[in-house]
Amino acid sequence: MHVENNVCDSLIGTLNINGKTKDGLNARLDLIGINIRGELASIQMGKRTYFPPACYTMSKDKKVSFCQCLRGVKVPQGHSSNVKSLVSMQDLKLIGLKSHDCHILMQ
Repeated sequence: MHVENNVCDSLIGTLNINGKTKDGLNARLDLIGINIRGELASIQMGKRTYFPPACYTMSKDKKVSFCQCLRGVKVPQGHSSNVKSLVSMQDLKLIGLKSHDCHILMQ
């Protein structure tokens, strides 16, 4: 169950939720270190570091569409949490997922 929960968290990380994504500076530096995916190398702009978006990164329109789709999901009573209550349309993220909710989303 923990493996499924970790996979679900990684997939949901494609929404680029702060604190949830595994795509950070160290990951980008590792790519440079092993000479792969040079197009994803971080770029220094003054004091800021810019990360070019990866091919799996969702645009804002796609995030809105994904979250709206999840808000519209209806499941049988007692099958899982009310998915609609787990989706935040303001922040475009999922809040308070339990391991069983991850299992249902993965199915």
